[in-house]
Amino acid sequence: MVYHPPLADIRFVLKHLIGPQQRASVPAFADLDEDTVDAILQEAARFAVEVLAPLQRVGDQQGCRLDEQGRVRTPEGWTEAFAQFRAAGWTAARAPQELGGQALPQLLATMITEFWQGANMAFSLLQPLTDGALEALAEGGATDLLDKYGPGLTQGEWAATMALTEPAAGSDLGRVATKAVPAGDGRYRLSGNKIYITYGDHDLAAGILHLVLARVPDAPAGSRGLSLFAVPSHLDVGQRNAVTCTGLEHKLGLHGSPTCSLQFGAEEGALAYLVGTLHQGLPIMFVMMNAARLSVGMQAVGVIERGYQTALGWARERRQGHHPVTGESAVLIEHPDVKRLLLRIRSQTLALRLLGYWLAFQQDRVASAADVPAQGLVDLLTPVFKAYASEAANRLAGDVIQIFGGLGFVEETGVAQLYRDLRISTIYEGTTGIQAQDLVLRKLLRDQGTVFQIWVDQVAADLELCRHPQVTVAMPLISSALQQLDRGVRTLLQTSAENPIRLHGGSVALLEAMGVLASAWQLVRAVTAMDSTAPATDPQADLPDLLNAYCAQFLPDVGAHLQRLQRADWGQAARLAVEQ
Repeated sequence: MVYHPPLADIRFVLKHLIGPQQRASVPAFADLDEDTVDAILQEAARFAVEVLAPLQRVGDQQGCRLDEQGRVRTPEGWTEAFAQFRAAGWTAARAPQELGGQALPQLLATMITEFWQGANMAFSLLQPLTDGALEALAEGGATDLLDKYGPGLTQGEWAATMALTEPAAGSDLGRVATKAVPAGDGRYRLSGNKIYITYGDHDLAAGILHLVLARVPDAPAGSRGLSLFAVPSHLDVGQRNAVTCTGLEHKLGLHGSPTCSLQFGAEEGALAYLVGTLHQGLPIMFVMMNAARLSVGMQAVGVIERGYQTALGWARERRQGHHPVTGESAVLIEHPDVKRLLLRIRSQTLALRLLGYWLAFQQDRVASAADVPAQGLVDLLTPVFKAYASEAANRLAGDVIQIFGGLGFVEETGVAQLYRDLRISTIYEGTTGIQAQDLVLRKLLRDQGTVFQIWVDQVAADLELCRHPQVTVAMPLISSALQQLDRGVRTLLQTSAENPIRLHGGSVALLEAMGVLASAWQLVRAVTAMDSTAPATDPQADLPDLLNAYCAQFLPDVGAHLQRLQRADWGQAARLAVEQ
């Protein structure tokens, strides 16, 4: 499978949607002129194509293994690729300058991350964890730990993990049982077992810093009693801490990424450092988790972009059947139903890409100016983006396989791997159901829809600005769907206390409806921003047709989702028993 990073889409965004004038208001872009930005993107694209993409199938076919010493060994070529990744400075891309990093803006880093994920998702899961750990340490005010481990994390000599899940504590972190006991020297002795830890052990970096949720003695029950600890894999040169990989998961996909079971402190406990203050572990960890949610959404976009490119190439080559009008022998793309599938994939992938980039730039705005309205919109739309992008990409991966027909169902073409790899995206870093409950319970009910209304007003204003003659039929349909959504949320807020079953059971439907409209909104903004002087051969000339295709394929889902929301309590009394 060939992969080409979507540089044309990105250059359109940086020239027209989030142009130089907008970026000038963000200090992180101060030293990044257009030529520098383009050079960074081109080099990232080259690395993705030449180094990472060829290893994707290798990782899937070989997987990871435990050696005789119980250490994880990654697939062939992984260690050499990470050494090149580190030498090229990519591990330092997001790190603060005071730690030797480049402190690239979130927007630019998100674009680059999409390249990594599209080229090789399994390999690319490691770096976002390290970036997130640096943010979490800073959020917790852990200056001593940043001084000690920050330079190594920045240079790729160390990597990081996020160790939350336990055998009895999945999404319900209030059940975490890992213990941390004061060691008497300011450190703690940590003991417990964590599972499903991405890159929990590996041979890519010399050391691993585990960020672990645990409880001290007499901590309050539930999630309020959790504290965050940093547990290094090594204490001094050659001296390992009491952290052991006890097993590797055998997974549906992402075979090249080691998913580990970790035991902390088999005997006296692993030495650990408190991050922040006691019982404030979850708020600090949320910094890392929210960064991961944007990253997972972009994983979905990157992988399905590769699927689209592969399916498009196949549809242009594969000759089957006859053209429905001329009756002549036709390639797949000339069949309207296959063209429909390709338009579904292309329009939704582009819409989600634009939404992810918009969110990333809002984060840059917040970081530079404590922009309260922007922060509210980021908080509102991040769970929508994570969940909707991952769910959509899973459906679109099915469309990719459909275009290949029977050949898509066999492993040799490679598209089945994309389908398998993507499946986890709706589960980790918070399932779709968890994201939907976060949206409804924390983002909508908590402020009674205040930020939601700000977003609706912004979308409505942007719809008014779009006057392109090719989308005059689609625009009223989008406006009508937005009004439907607005009414649906108002009704939900007014009746939330009356029917909690409907509230919880319908939250995913509401999130999906918002995802459809948020994506359409970004395509509308793109059409409005088009260069009217661009030639017909310019990729942006397709934007009106892509918006129309998106509206035809996905906009009707808004009404259907809102009906599901209203009827979410129907049938909930069913026993669902299996008769013996």
